[in-house]
Order: sequence, then C-alpha cells, then structure tokens
Amino acid sequence: MPLMRSRQFTPGSLLRMAGLLFATSLMGSAAGAAGAEATSKIFAAQVPGGAVRVLVVLSSGEWPAGGLRVEDGSGTVLAAHVERDAAAFAALDAGSRNALGAQQNLAGAGDAHAREMSTILALRLLSDWNLARALGAGVELPAALHPAAVRVVLLQASGAAGATLGPVPVQKDTGPPAPSALHAEARAAGVELQWQTASRSITVPSYAYSVARGSGGAKEALTPRPELLTLRNSGAPSPYLDRTPPVETTLTYEVRLIDVLGLASEAATVQVQSPDFEAGRPPAGQTAKAGRGLITLSWAAPANARTSGLVVERSQLADGPYERLTPDGLAPTSVRFEDHQVLAGASYYYRVRAVTPSGEMGQAGDPIRAQALSAAALSAPAGLVAEAGISQIALHWSPVPGVSLAGYIIERRGDTSTTRWARLNSRLLPEPHYLDVVGPSQGGGFDYRVTAVAADEGQSPPSAVLHVVLVDSGTPSAPHVLSVSGEGGHVQIHFAAAEPIARTVQVALLRSESPQEDGLVVGAPVAAGAGVIGDDWVRGGEVNWYRLVAFDKSGHRSATTDAYPIRVGAVTLPIPKAPSLSYAADPAPRMTLKFDAPPPHVRVLVEVESEDGHWKKVVGPLDGASALDLNPPGAHANYRIVYVGESGGTGVPSAAAAAH
Repeated sequence: MPLMRSRQFTPGSLLRMAGLLFATSLMGSAAGAAGAEATSKIFAAQVPGGAVRVLVVLSSGEWPAGGLRVEDGSGTVLAAHVERDAAAFAALDAGSRNALGAQQNLAGAGDAHAREMSTILALRLLSDWNLARALGAGVELPAALHPAAVRVVLLQASGAAGATLGPVPVQKDTGPPAPSALHAEARAAGVELQWQTASRSITVPSYAYSVARGSGGAKEALTPRPELLTLRNSGAPSPYLDRTPPVETTLTYEVRLIDVLGLASEAATVQVQSPDFEAGRPPAGQTAKAGRGLITLSWAAPANARTSGLVVERSQLADGPYERLTPDGLAPTSVRFEDHQVLAGASYYYRVRAVTPSGEMGQAGDPIRAQALSAAALSAPAGLVAEAGISQIALHWSPVPGVSLAGYIIERRGDTSTTRWARLNSRLLPEPHYLDVVGPSQGGGFDYRVTAVAADEGQSPPSAVLHVVLVDSGTPSAPHVLSVSGEGGHVQIHFAAAEPIARTVQVALLRSESPQEDGLVVGAPVAAGAGVIGDDWVRGGEVNWYRLVAFDKSGHRSATTDAYPIRVGAVTLPIPKAPSLSYAADPAPRMTLKFDAPPPHVRVLVEVESEDGHWKKVVGPLDGASALDLNPPGAHANYRIVYVGESGGTGVPSAAAAAH
C-alpha cells in the first residue's frame, strides 16, 4: 500500500501513531532497569566506518535533567556527559528548534502535557537521527572504543546518577533494505507513490523514509527531513502523494528507508509520465438554449493553454450513455456549438469535455439540459363547431397540421358572469373532438375555445371563441374549476358556479383514490358564491382525485366535473423554541432535554453539536416534550431540536442551548 507524506507532526497525529510504534519496538524488546519504565529503549549499533551510534528513547515523560552518560557493559565510561549537539541543533529547521526549545523544562514534570510532549519527542527521535543528536538523545562514539555492549545512565540536575538502562549488545548496522514493488500513479490530485517494506530488523528498525524527485536532469528532495512511516489498518504503508509535480514530463522518484540510527537504504526508483490534468478540466460556464429546430451550446474558452481540443457529447439520459457529436473535435478556442439533429419536445443532456495534450479525454462535468422546440409554431385550431344536448355538448374542430402536435386544450367560460377560462381536460386531448358533460341546465350558455400544444410544450394561439346556448333541463350545471392547489398540507379548489348562477345554491367536494371512482363527499358543502372549497383531512405526499358537484335549492344534483389529481404538499413546519437542558454526571453522564410538545402529526429530532461544528442526530424522531441523551459529549454541549413532518421533511432548527 502507498505512503502519505507528512510535512508537519502534530500532537494528534503523532499520538495516534505512538501506540503502534511503542507496541512494536519499545515494549516488545525493552531494556529496562531500576527507576526506568519498561517502555524506554536503547538502540546501539556499529555503522559503516566503525563508529558506534547510541539512541535513547524515553516514553515515561521524565527527561533526565542532567543529560546522559554512556558506559560499556562493564561500567567503563564511554561518553561522560551527552547533551545537545550544537551543530546538529543548528542544522534543524526553525520550527524544530522552537519546538525543542522548551524540552529542558520537561525534566521532572509529570503532568499530562509533559507526557504528551515526551511521546511526541520519542516519535520524532525514532525518525530523525539529527534531531536525536540535537536533543541529546543520540551520540556517536569513536570507532576506537568498539564496545561489545553499552548501557545508559540517566543523570540528575546535580550530576548524580539516576536510573540505568541496559546493557544492550552492539550489533552491526549496514542500513535497512530498500523498499520493494515501488509504484507511481499520476492522478488529478498529484503523483501517488506506493511500495512495500521488508520485515523490520529487531536490532535497528526503520520508521522513516525520504523521497526525492527528478525531472529533466535535476533532482529535488521532497522530504527536507525524514518522514515518519504511518500504517493502515492492514499493516501496509499508507500512500505518499506529491501534490505539485511538474506536468507534461517524465518524472523519476527515489524512495529510501531510514533506520532509527540515521542510516538510509539503497534507493528504489520508479518513473511515471505526469500529464497536465488541468488541461482536461471541462470548460466553465456551459449553457444550453433551445431554439426553433436546434439547441445552442455555449461555454467559456479553456484557460489552460495546453488544452488541445474540445468534444461535445449528448445523451437523452443524465447518466448516459453519451454519443460524440464532434468525433473530429473542436478547436480549443471554440465557445459555441449548434445541434440541429433534435426532435421537438425531446430533452437532451450535453457535456463539453476538454482534450489533453496527449489526446486523452478530460473529466466530464455536470451535464446541462435543454428541451428541443418545434421548427415552426403551431397555427390556431379552426372550424370549431358544437352540438348541444340536454346534458352534454359535443365539440368538433379541424385537425391542426404538424408532426410535432402533442394534443389539444379545451377551455370554457360562462357567457355573462365571468371572463375567466376554465380548462376542461386535465390531460392533453389527442383527437379533434371533445364531449362536455354539462348536466341538466335551465338555459344560459357557454363560450368555448381550443388551443393546440406542440411536443415541445409550446402552445398555438387559441381558436375563435364559439358560443353555445344550453338546453334548459331544470337542474344545475356542474361548477367551473378555476384552479387547484395542494400546497401547505391542504387541498384547495377555486371554482365558479355555472350559469345561471341563481340555480346553484351549494357546491360539494368529492374525493377518490383513482379517476375511475366517483368518490365520496368530503366535508360540508359551501355556498355557491364562496368561490373556494377545501380538504384538510389529507397527509403530505399523498395524491387524490377530486370532483365538484352543484346542488340547487331543491337538492337536485348536477353532473360532476372532470376528476383533477392533486398531490398534497408538505405542511409548513414552525420553528421550535430552544430546549432547556439539565446535565447529571452520576451514576453515569446524561443530558435531559425538555421542550414544548410538537404540533399534531409532527415529531421531534434532537441534535448535538460535535467538536468540528457539525450537528448530528442523537435522539428521535419522537413524540412528547422531553428526551434523554445517555452519551453526551460534555456537560456544556450545545443541543437543538428540529421538527419532522409525516413525509420525513425537516423544518428550521431551534436556537442552540447549553446546560448551565
């Protein structure tokens, strides 16, 4: 698995790695002694050239105030006083020098901050030999001493000897094995490196690595100091990502492992072609506009000079498949394309994609949609005639020519009382005739007109108005439906009484679950002049079919109107008041919330604010006016409540509240 570069060690990231490193290296083969914890560790080995390097890692939080003394196995002093190496300290970057400036203040400290800093320093020591020398935790003994074993004495501020670590044998250290299976892959985010590492040596393990990049004969170190290895849950190394590689060139990467005594392995190398992914970024500002018989696409010219061309793709589904409309491509300076191969009324999805210098297609952006218009507008229907019967009127007209015709809309209005037109057919009528069942009447009349609708949803001008005189049948006519609405969790139908208005006394509402059913009366009838009738016994999201019927003063009933499907919208949820909180720590932490009971058909969600500022659900949906969180993040955590409707939609959250 790949490795991830780590430019900066933070307490959080280092402490997450501490358990793994100490468990695998320090605790597994610790060299303990009186006064020192079992997790302290000495690494000692002879490096090429004969010198012996010694590294001391303390995890106890007790840094020796007086430094270290190194002895051989028999007690002969090899280095009487190991302190900071001034040259090594000067070679550190400014950030590391500032971070280590407070190290001397940790001697003898036992608080949590000191232990945390000790852990961080221990991890840094395992990855950076120069840092260890600068800190006084690493020392190089001359080759002439050649001890077979070493031990380390921790010195107090007075110079008196404290705890002793070791002795440990001095082994040979020729450096770690080179990484194997090095692989590089160029991605939009950068070049990702992956490799495998050999089993770590028990004597001198490797917890760090370095990466260098070569391009055009020049080589650049990407890791100014050794980087600490991190592992995934599988135990494989995590990925390393070069986020700013040169583009449109061949890059060579070198990866070396570095052991805790500062010896580097042989370099593992790999080459990869680094394309300019930005050259393949889709053009910005893509729009699609429908015209008569065509759809025009436009976009902003690509800003990247390496973009070699553009390709226009089209599909009738947002998710594809897409076909290329420009197989030979367009010039990178193109900002417009016209698609004439469209069908009126059909919806098309388009994508404009950039082509990279290597000829590869760049990433596709979000598709843009347009609905094609007819090549020409429809003419108004002509020849409208009517045959009036006792309870119905048969309408006929001449077909409107045009292959893009989708159907007709028939409208009606009263001839004296109103100028508003009511649509009679809820769905487009495909044929040029319509039967209007008006029911019994006592005379009067209606005006009719017909409008043609194209496949692109464009409408023709209305036909000439045809006036039809009704046959007086002695019963009221069905009301005229003017508009319908299901918004806000309520159904409302606006209507006008049929002519003659005096014959209609009341209007009733019928509801059914399908257009084939006559339906049942909902609620009480309203007066003929009310103009609106409603249904409040509905739930958000459901669809019902509604008809109106009129009654005269003798109770005679008219024919029903056409059935109209109405989808009920979600109820507008109020904003709840902030809850009141009560925190208790015994016998276990818990947070009790009290709030106003929600309105009918509404439930309550309880949310808590996490450390990163996001809100997460902890309780609900529930009824009632109280809730209990058995796992609160703290005594002063912020809580809020949100109302949830029956359809699952949520309202605006309450203000946040915290326990006091």
